[in-house]
Formats: sequence, structure tokens, C-alpha cells
Amino acid sequence: MILSRAEIPWSETRNPYDMHRAIWRLFPGEAAESRRTQDQPRQGFLFRVEQHRAGRSAQVLIQSRRMPQPEASMNLIGSREIDPQPSQGQRLAFILTANPIKTIKDRQIDSKPGKTRDTCRVPLITEETQRSWLIQRLKDVAEVEVVSVTPHPPLYFRKANRGGKVLCATFEGLLTVLDPKALVARLENGLGPAKSLGCGLLLVRRITP
Repeated sequence: MILSRAEIPWSETRNPYDMHRAIWRLFPGEAAESRRTQDQPRQGFLFRVEQHRAGRSAQVLIQSRRMPQPEASMNLIGSREIDPQPSQGQRLAFILTANPIKTIKDRQIDSKPGKTRDTCRVPLITEETQRSWLIQRLKDVAEVEVVSVTPHPPLYFRKANRGGKVLCATFEGLLTVLDPKALVARLENGLGPAKSLGCGLLLVRRITP
């Protein structure tokens, strides 16, 4: 995997989906995401916004399978290869910005023309439910020992002339590896929804003695 840092011009950061489209330009010829289940290998990339201030370029961290290519309108700060090789029982520090949600039955489906699924996603709002979401997502993969949860302001976006918002949170803490192979798959594929909005990138590092 490749971990890169880049800056996206302010003009392309006001809608989170525009940031996603801008990052695609660093990977010319990359096929669009086509996997049908979370268990299949992810195509493309994952990213997280590191810094975003009004009127200034946004700094993003990008994880990809391919090396990004320089692009005229963006500042590709640097890239390096990473090869996580966790071992069973190893303790690691982790960080993740995610969109914790649950799926419920949509009781208003009759008032939504064209919708075929009778379920909808709703955000998890409390720190307790968000922490439980993370623990469940890593069940049988890693045991979460300690975690702090930092909520984000609502993230508003527009897609296909429709508006929406997601609620995100950043998780930081320590975990113990239970299944190294499954953990690497989570690192490669990300956790949770809203990946095109900068969610899902899970990173781990060794604990400094």
C-alpha cells in the first residue's frame, strides 16, 4: 500500500464529493469502485482530511494500492510504501475517522418515489453507541483496549443536485491484534460508510516503549 499527503485547492474543497473527485485525478486510468461486498478487495483509495480551513487548501492523507501521479492543480507533497505486518497478540495504536451508523426500517418509504429498499441509515450520536459501533466492527479482528472519541461538526455535501449530511467522529486508542490477516484486510478496505467523504481510513502504528 502507498500512503501519500497532498493539498487540494480551496475551490475544490467546499463540497466533500469534489475533494474525492480531485483525488481521483492523481490516479489516471484507475477503474471506478466495483466491488459488491465489504469482503472484496477495495479499488481506488481511502483518504482523510487532515486540515481544512476556509479560503485555504485542504491537506489530505491518502492510502492507495497504486503510486499517485503528479497533477497540475494539486500539490502532491510526498508518498511512501507501507507494509503492515501485525502479529497475533501485538498491541498497536490506531486512529480512524469514521461515520458510525445503524440500519433501521424506513417507515417513510411510501413517500419516497423510486426508492426500492425498505431500510435507511441513521447516525449514531452518543459516544457510547459510537464506541460500541467500533468494537463491533473490529469483533474477532482486534480487541479495543482504550479509545477516545472526538465528534465532528456535521459534514454537508451535495451529490447529483441533492444535499445531505453525515456525522463523523475520530477514534484514537490502543488495540490488541486477534486476527492479523483480517486486520490487514480492514486496513486495506477501510471501515464503515461515507468513504468518498473522507471516512473509513484506519491506520495503526507500533507503540513506542
